[in-house]
Amino acid sequence: MSVLSTEAEQELTQSALARLDKLVEARVEQSREFPYKKKADLKRELSINEAYYKKLVVAGLREVILEEGDKTVWVSKKQLEQLMDQLAE
Repeated sequence: MSVLSTEAEQELTQSALARLDKLVEARVEQSREFPYKKKADLKRELSINEAYYKKLVVAGLREVILEEGDKTVWVSKKQLEQLMDQLAE
C-alpha cells in the first residue's frame, strides 16, 4: 500500500510542477515588451512628418496590421530608428 501512495505522491508532485511551469511561462510571456507601437503615436513621439515617414517605408520600414479589417498600423520603433540613422548618413 505504501508503494501506491508514494507513486501517487510523485504523480501529484509532477502534475503540480508541470502546472507551475506553465504558469511561469505564461507570466514571462506577458512581461515581454510588445516590440511594436502604433504608427500615429510613434510619428508624434519622434516628430516625424508623413513625407519623411513615406521615405522610411520605401527604405524598408515594415508596417504590421494585427487583425484583418483593422486600420491600426503598428511599426517597430527599433527598426524605425535604425532606418532613420541609415538615412541620416
